[in-house]
Amino acid sequence: MIRKISGEVIHGEKLGRKLGFPTANVSYSSSDIEDAVFHLNIIVDEKIYSWMWSHMVKKNVFEAHIFDFDLDIYWENIEIILLKKIRANRKFWSLDDLVKQIQADQELIKSQRLHVLTFGSFDHLHEWHGYYLQEARKYWNHLITIVASDKNITKIKNIDPKYRLKERVKALKDSWFSDEVIPGSDTDPMQWIELYKPHAICLGYDQRWPFVERLESEIDRLWLSTQIIRIPSHHPDRFKSSLLKNNLW
Repeated sequence: MIRKISGEVIHGEKLGRKLGFPTANVSYSSSDIEDAVFHLNIIVDEKIYSWMWSHMVKKNVFEAHIFDFDLDIYWENIEIILLKKIRANRKFWSLDDLVKQIQADQELIKSQRLHVLTFGSFDHLHEWHGYYLQEARKYWNHLITIVASDKNITKIKNIDPKYRLKERVKALKDSWFSDEVIPGSDTDPMQWIELYKPHAICLGYDQRWPFVERLESEIDRLWLSTQIIRIPSHHPDRFKSSLLKNNLW
């Protein structure tokens, strides 16, 4: 299950540094996170990094090896997204065995592609859309955005889109928020779930389209462990499509 937590980076025993895998240690007390190694994303100063993380229950500490990272972040508060459990923690009888296991864990994590699906009309691209997709990106390592077809927007909202599908797709691609931007079809959007088998589906706080109500049953039907995540609102009094019809951002 995907979890989001935060904590302060503290000094540890620096064993990882001696082994060639420098780590950051975060003190965090939790009774429901198991003693295990996780694939996760870390947000430091609004930038996302991929980490390998070991949670040591007895010490109430997370210990992480950060990929391609050399900044000093002691005493900083960081955001932690636990994406997927890799294996349970276990005891190693030699440092060589431990190093080999860390190398294997690292290669496994780097090879994993965890799809995150997002949906929307994106008819008036503005700050909320940027916030929504940037937040969804925290649950990724491959963010896919499906842009609603003209016909479906008219059907669901009872108004025609201001910009045609081709224009909306191009605007979103030009924004570089998503790894893939896919034009939606006029048929059932559930096809994207079966195709990509996403690790997570991130929805906006106000997305109540008919297919949203069917997501859980479709995930169950396909025997997937996909988690549905609602992205919280971001100044809805200012950044809502219905209030920004005449602005393209």
